[in-house]
Amino acid sequence: MRSRIAPQERFASAPRPSFSLGSEALDAALPGHGLRTGVLHEILPAGHGDFAAGLGFGICLLARLLYQRPGSLLWVSPAHLASREGALYPLGLAALGLDPNRLIQIQARKPIDVLWALEEGLSHAPIAAVAGILPDSARAYDFAASRRLALRAARHGVTALILRGRQASKESTAAETRWSVASLPAASAGTGAPRWRLALIKSRQGMSRHFSSGWDVEWDHDTLSFRLPAPLADRAPGHTPWRRGIDHAWAEAS
Repeated sequence: MRSRIAPQERFASAPRPSFSLGSEALDAALPGHGLRTGVLHEILPAGHGDFAAGLGFGICLLARLLYQRPGSLLWVSPAHLASREGALYPLGLAALGLDPNRLIQIQARKPIDVLWALEEGLSHAPIAAVAGILPDSARAYDFAASRRLALRAARHGVTALILRGRQASKESTAAETRWSVASLPAASAGTGAPRWRLALIKSRQGMSRHFSSGWDVEWDHDTLSFRLPAPLADRAPGHTPWRRGIDHAWAEAS
């Protein structure tokens, strides 16, 4: 058993390239100077009514990844959400910078089917990323299931993204990062750019205290990048660059 597990553990622990969020200040606050590819990331709404915000942030994150890497995006959602929160509108995706022609969309009847489709998608290196929506009642997604996804992602270099309910914030999984996303009103300048309050509530590599306490971020669809809102862009952000183990304020991965 140990001989069978050892190669998988080497894949999981091997260094993975990171992709930039598009802002030097944001990248500097992350341990890999960006988000690692070939791993599992999770997105949770910060509160009731923030599911759409988490969905929008996830789509923009995937658009940024696809901008830097060739391949398709596999999107898997429960069938009962197909006409509601989990529905994807091609014109809306294009407006955010995600090419609908690179999207492969699957509807699954049960959460376990969502996980199966994601695992299968992670086995195909031509796919750049897989993303799935899991309802709060998805008991099939536990540490073991997340570990399978993480190992499959590491083996084939495909990035996995899971969108979950806010009740999952304390659960232990094999995700590399877990993000809490809250919606923010549009800027007073009327740019219409999507804006969020982001908090990195878990990172297996460690966390800067600024990202763990939250950061206001907006999306620039022209450059397909994240940026600080205009009031913050003209001054240095008040955060400490990431360094491993400098004090107790750095969170450890669960």
